[in-house]
Amino acid sequence: MASIGLCMIVKNEEKNIGRCIQSVTELADEIVVVDTGSMDNTVLIAEGLGARVYAYPWNGSFANARNFAMDKAESEWLLLLDADEALDQNSIKAVIEFINTTGLDGAHFRIRNYTGRYSPENYSLHSGFRLLRNNGKYRFQGEIHEQIVSDDNENLSHRFTTLDAVVHHYGYLDETVREKQKRRRNIPILEKQLEQNPDEPFTLFNMGNEYLSMQDYKTALQYYEKALGNLENRCIAFVPHLFFRIINCHENLGEHENALRAIQAGLNEFPRCTDYEFLRADILHKCRRYTLALESFEACLKMGSPPMQLEFLPGCGTWRAACQLGELYRELEDYGRALRYYDLALSHKPNLYTALYRSGNVLNKLYPDKSEVLKKLFSYFANPRYAPNAIVGADILAGEGLYTQALEALEELTDYEGLETEITYVKARILFYRQQLDKAAPLFDLVCKTPEPDERILRGTRPLSAMMLFATGLIQNDTKQLEQALFYIRSHCCESEYAAAVLMRDIFLGLSPEDPHYADEGKPELAAMLRLLDMLLKCRRFELFEQMLRVLNYVDSRDVLLRLAQLYDDNGFTPLAADHVLRSIKELNTIDAAGAGILFRQVHS
Repeated sequence: MASIGLCMIVKNEEKNIGRCIQSVTELADEIVVVDTGSMDNTVLIAEGLGARVYAYPWNGSFANARNFAMDKAESEWLLLLDADEALDQNSIKAVIEFINTTGLDGAHFRIRNYTGRYSPENYSLHSGFRLLRNNGKYRFQGEIHEQIVSDDNENLSHRFTTLDAVVHHYGYLDETVREKQKRRRNIPILEKQLEQNPDEPFTLFNMGNEYLSMQDYKTALQYYEKALGNLENRCIAFVPHLFFRIINCHENLGEHENALRAIQAGLNEFPRCTDYEFLRADILHKCRRYTLALESFEACLKMGSPPMQLEFLPGCGTWRAACQLGELYRELEDYGRALRYYDLALSHKPNLYTALYRSGNVLNKLYPDKSEVLKKLFSYFANPRYAPNAIVGADILAGEGLYTQALEALEELTDYEGLETEITYVKARILFYRQQLDKAAPLFDLVCKTPEPDERILRGTRPLSAMMLFATGLIQNDTKQLEQALFYIRSHCCESEYAAAVLMRDIFLGLSPEDPHYADEGKPELAAMLRLLDMLLKCRRFELFEQMLRVLNYVDSRDVLLRLAQLYDDNGFTPLAADHVLRSIKELNTIDAAGAGILFRQVHS
C-alpha cells in the first residue's frame, strides 16, 4: 500500500488544526506541519496529535513555505490541506484507491467553502489541487494562491485528474475571517504581484475574490472584468468561476439585466453549466417574472448536474432547483404543486431541512385534519420512530402551531440517549407558545448552557433558545433574565443578532439607542428583529409588540413593510398585513409575490 503524508503550513491555528489533523488520522502515515510564527497553542496541539513540526520564518511567499513542507515529507504521496480545512470522512476510501492504482501524479478535490454563518447547506464549490505524488518533479510558485509547476515546464492537465473527494473549508466563515484578518494579509501581496504584472488574469481574479469577500462588489467587478478582458485562453480552470463571480457582483449591485447578460455569456462559453441557468432562474424570480422563472428552474432539472469543474452551488440540477420550484409555487399559493416539488427535492436529498419544514407548512395549509398533517409529514421519514426523525418532525409541527401533534410525536420516543438537548428545546418552544413562560424559561436556559452536541439533529437550538429566553424576559419584565439572555445571544448568535437584541432591550428600558454604548454593537439584523417580534405576537402580547415595533425604525431596507406584512399574515392578521402591503407600495414602491398574495386573499375574503 502506498504511503501518504499530510503537509500543512500554519500560523495561530489552535482553533482549527486539531479538526484538520483528526480528519486524516485513518489515512495519513505522517503529518508534517510547518509553522510560520504561531503565538498560540498551535504547535503544542499539532505535536500532541503526532505531527512533526518545523519552524519556518515567514518571507511573504506561500509557495516557498509549501515547498519547504514538501521537502520534509518522506511519504510517496502528499495530501495538501490548510488548518482551516478538513477531509470528508467519506472521501478516505476514494483517496486510498486512487494512490494505490493510478498512474497519474496528482488530483484536484471538491472544496466546500462555507461562508457567513455556518450551516451544512450554506456553501459554494470549487475544485482545488490537494494530492501530489512525491517524486521531486513538482514545486509550487506564487506568493499567494500558489500554483503547481513541473520541472520540465509542461502542461500538467494530462498528469492530474479530478477525484470525487471532498474537503470542507471553514476559513471564510464570518468569525474566522474576523479573527485572522485574511484580507489585510492577502491584498498587499496581490498588489505587489500586480505592480510586476498588471494584466495577469489569475492575479486580477484573486484580487477580485478578496474584494468580493469584503462585499465590495463594485471594486471586485472591476478586477473580474479586467481579468476577463485579458484572457487569451478560455479553457483555464478558473474561468468558469470568473463568470460565476461576475454574475454574483452584478446581482448584489442590483444590476439584474447586466447579471442576465453575464449569465448568457457564461452559458455561451460553458453550455453544460447548470449553475448559470439556476442563477438566471433565481434573478427572474426576484424580479417577479414568474413564468420565465418557472421555465428556467425546469430547465435546470432537465440539464441535471453539471460536470464537477462547472459546479459552484450544490444541487442546481436536482434538489436545489426542485426546492426553489416548491418555494415559487408556495408563494403563488399553488400548494399542491409546491408539495410535489418539495417531494422531488427530498427524493434527491432526504435530509434537506428547507424542504422538510416547507412541506410541513404546505401540509398544514392543505389539510384541515391536523392528525393527517402529522401522518403525511412523518411519511417522509423511512423510520418515523427513529428518534432524530421524530424530533425533527415534532419541531416542524411546533413551528406550525400544532403543539398537540408535536407532543404526540415526542411521546412515542423511547431510545433517545444523547438527544436530550434537542427534546428539551422542542418542549420549551411548545411551553413558550402556550404561554407557560415560567416553565419554558429554565428549559431555554438549560439548552443555552449545554455544550453543542457532536451530532446536531436540530440546527440553531442554542441561538434560538437565547432569543426566546430574551423574549420571555421582555414579556415578564425581568431585567435580570434579559441580561442573561443577552449574554447567551452574544455567545451563540452573530453580531447583527446581538445588535438587534441590544436595540430592543434599550427601547424596552426607555434608553436612547443613540447612546455611545449602542454604536459599538454593530448593525442590527432585520431578520432577528422580526423573529423577536414574531415571538411576542404569537404570545398575543400586543401592547409590548406595539412598543417593540420601534426597532424597525432603525432598519434601512425597502422590504421592511413587506416583511412586517408577512409576519402579520403568518399570525392570522391578514387585514393588517394587507394594509402594510399597500403602505409598502405607496411609500416604498415595493411589492413582491407574497405581498400580492396577501392583497389577493384580502380582496377575495
